[in-house]
Amino acid sequence: MKLPVEVKVGLFAAIAVVILVFATIRVGDQSVISGGGMELIGIFNNATGIYPRATVEIAGVKVGLVKKLGLTPDGKAQITMEVNKDIHLTQNTHCFLKTRGFLGEAFIEIFPGDASLSPIKSGSFCAQTQGGGDVNSMVNQFNDIAGDVKDITSTFKQWTNEKEGGEIAKTVTNLNDFVQVMRDLSARNEQNLDRIITNLADLTHELKNVVQNNKGNINDSMESFASISRKIDEGRGTIGKLVNDPETVEKLNTAVDSLNDALGGYKTWELGFGYHTEYLTGTKDFKNYFHVGLNPTPDEGVIFELVSDNDPSPSRGTTVSDITVGGTTTTVTTQTASRSRTSLRYSAELAKKFYDFTIRGGVIESRGGVGLDYNKGPLALQFSAFDFQTKFNQEPHLKLLGQMNMTKSFYLVGGMDDPLNQTQPTDYFFGGGFQLIDEDVKSLLGFAKVGGK
Repeated sequence: MKLPVEVKVGLFAAIAVVILVFATIRVGDQSVISGGGMELIGIFNNATGIYPRATVEIAGVKVGLVKKLGLTPDGKAQITMEVNKDIHLTQNTHCFLKTRGFLGEAFIEIFPGDASLSPIKSGSFCAQTQGGGDVNSMVNQFNDIAGDVKDITSTFKQWTNEKEGGEIAKTVTNLNDFVQVMRDLSARNEQNLDRIITNLADLTHELKNVVQNNKGNINDSMESFASISRKIDEGRGTIGKLVNDPETVEKLNTAVDSLNDALGGYKTWELGFGYHTEYLTGTKDFKNYFHVGLNPTPDEGVIFELVSDNDPSPSRGTTVSDITVGGTTTTVTTQTASRSRTSLRYSAELAKKFYDFTIRGGVIESRGGVGLDYNKGPLALQFSAFDFQTKFNQEPHLKLLGQMNMTKSFYLVGGMDDPLNQTQPTDYFFGGGFQLIDEDVKSLLGFAKVGGK
């Protein structure tokens, strides 16, 4: 008996989830600690995204695991790590909470510190820790910025509105009147203007003679100015001491450091963007995606996408018309379907990470939808379901995508798209793309460190 398409898709998705859960349990049972371990404790203001058995790394190499999480008496996060005892850690060891790209897994990065200092013992605290950001504070800042921009545009609109007596409109009107007055004035005084120009020419000739006759005095003045500049540079006199005073330089450096602290919040954001294309074997078309991701905390993020689809699902509707035959009028209702080539759609989703799984939801390809992602090492799986309209017996749009990272920035994709669509065969697809994340994007957008700190 031939199984329906819906049953095949359900069995395929169930088998894939079982295999992934089994692989996660097997990988999670493996330990990176050899020859015993030592405990290291870090205190963080915010440990969102860190869970027991999260990895601990030094220079990208796994050296331990997170053993347990707790709270200090003053309400901060206390993370106990188990690190390979063969690692040499000194008294000024630093611990940082990091994440691998946009919506990547969270982990602890250890900086061993100065090797000349004495080693720390098991159960010691990190000398310095640093955690992630807060999505709520970021949204509040965006709301404040949007309000300020709205006020500015409203004020500018009032200035440029001629009917309401805007300031810029008045200025343009006054300028036109002034130009007209000047035109009339120059026409009435053309002879006087000619005499003024002649007098100016005579004056410049006299000035030229004065400069030539006093060239020696001008050179003496320039030498005196150079002498004053040298004294200031050498720190002589009141102005020289002020410019070269170390205390003044120190105060300037303090002001720059304060500016760095004010802009420091941007450095905790994980920002990335990328592009990938898919070749649909069923419709023989390409589907293109441009995506931007912002991850203010290790386990939360926002995803934006623009999607170019050469063969989108048709938009359906109904038309009602009256037909009269032999004096009898009949109302006829007809279903219509229209399809727009090269349709541009958008996606805007909120995402939440739980261990190796990510749940997301919002707008997917201009339709409401949800998704479930699995990411472990170089392999990833994405399942999306959207466009749940059933008014015209449509089926939900399902998509299963597998991804393999070839390098840090380039990857291959493959899977199937819209398998429940009765108007066309299942679209199996393959393709590839690239992504830029973290410091690469921050440097491009101007979020690099200020003042060299």
